[in-house]
Amino acid sequence: MASGSPTFAKLNEENYSTWSGEMEAWLRASGLWRLVSGRQKAPSISSPVTQAKADALDACEARLDKAAGWLYLMVEQEQRIHFQGIQDSPVKMWEALEAVHRQKRAGMCFNAYDDLFSIRKLEEESLQSLINRVESSKRKIKELRPSSFTLEQLDDELASMALIRALPDEFSGFTSSLLLMDKLD
Repeated sequence: MASGSPTFAKLNEENYSTWSGEMEAWLRASGLWRLVSGRQKAPSISSPVTQAKADALDACEARLDKAAGWLYLMVEQEQRIHFQGIQDSPVKMWEALEAVHRQKRAGMCFNAYDDLFSIRKLEEESLQSLINRVESSKRKIKELRPSSFTLEQLDDELASMALIRALPDEFSGFTSSLLLMDKLD
């Protein structure tokens, strides 16, 4: 079991990919991940209720409360709005954050590709650090696309991105509206 508080940054509007990995690892080390992922459910109590069954339920509910509490504490204040009415369910809390931060909109994909293609080696940066930044950026792109994604769809996305980037500033309103769409068809 992990001891003490998590030492990584709280979730904000920009760090979901990193935060979710760190939080999952910390919850695993704390013995809480199975509850948060929904793989472990609270035991059901059937008649006759024995002291052992009641104790098992109480222990599980205490762990659910602990998991929900840590999720709440490990997000920035502005992220807590997503927990409205679900603070008692760490499963729903985790799913709500994932739904908000992994929205698969055209603009998010465009920005993820743009970030990848904008990476440059910093003056004092090692090649391994550069590779790590590229891998992290690639992971963000993969998270934003559906599991059935094909090479043909990649070709279409890259062509759309090239066209959008090629437009002059006077098309900024049009570009913004395109990037708000779920899909560029």
